[in-house]
Amino acid sequence: MFFADTPGASLQQLPADAYSRLAPCLSLLGMACTHLFSHSVGPMPQQVTTLTGLDAATVATLNAINSTPSLQDVLTERPLRLFDFVIVGRLCLESPLATPVLAFVQHQMQIDDTQLRTLQEYCEVLSAQLQQALEQHLAGPSGAAALAPLHRRAQQLRTLFEQNAETLRPQLPAVVTLGFDEGRLQMLRLALLLVQELRHTKSSHPFLQALPRLTALSVSATEAMSVRLAAIHQGERLNLSLSELVLLYQAMHVCALAFVSDVLGTLGMEAAFPTTETVPNQANGSSRQAVASLVVGFTRWVEQEFGQEPAVQAARQEVAELAETLS
Repeated sequence: MFFADTPGASLQQLPADAYSRLAPCLSLLGMACTHLFSHSVGPMPQQVTTLTGLDAATVATLNAINSTPSLQDVLTERPLRLFDFVIVGRLCLESPLATPVLAFVQHQMQIDDTQLRTLQEYCEVLSAQLQQALEQHLAGPSGAAALAPLHRRAQQLRTLFEQNAETLRPQLPAVVTLGFDEGRLQMLRLALLLVQELRHTKSSHPFLQALPRLTALSVSATEAMSVRLAAIHQGERLNLSLSELVLLYQAMHVCALAFVSDVLGTLGMEAAFPTTETVPNQANGSSRQAVASLVVGFTRWVEQEFGQEPAVQAARQEVAELAETLS
């Protein structure tokens, strides 16, 4: 392989055929990075940008490399950006983003599954060698001392991808398109916020101990939906897949159970979630019931329209088991 012998030295002065040998690998990494910044929802793209400075415009610039001289220029002027590009691209291809990226590659190149696997395996090996070569190139004569921050940077990126894997899954087909008035929109936002706050509250309360068993409410999926709802305005339409609808269904149930029980009071969280701000024109004594009424309207509709779906039935059973912790 190209970098097998002396990787550090090989980047100081590239051989004339360097780009042609690296082109398939760089192209695949570029498509993966492009997909991350142009098609992904949720916090992931911005988090990658914050950590590395890599964004859609930078990826487009790196994708424009088309010769050994232009690759040499990047290695001279912006080697750290190329390092980030390689790491992020490799992580994308280990994540759920790999499915749409590889499908696109197969369609564009008109290759069969065996040829696609061969290409993928070749690029995995070559990109690993390229990453190692870039590490040595960036470290220079400082050696191990300079490698430590590069390894830490790579690990931080890997952690981001692991924590946000759910947000990188291809969008499922929508089963419903909903519009919300301001009250219901605020209610959904409140429910998701409450789920996240309860999840981070350390307590032996049985309700909190059972909360992680609600399978639709994964950390990454909840955060991704929160981002989507934050961008929606009153009257706008929201396309929801079945899994997203089930997530909201369970989140609204959690909200209702918390408000009509002593959970918030026991945990000292009542002041943080004033129901009168979410449901205006309600007296303090009736605001909790007003919240419950909004929630019940939504959850009953989900059960009526999608109650035959196994995912909804399973979610309903999990909610019932959660409610038992309050009895």
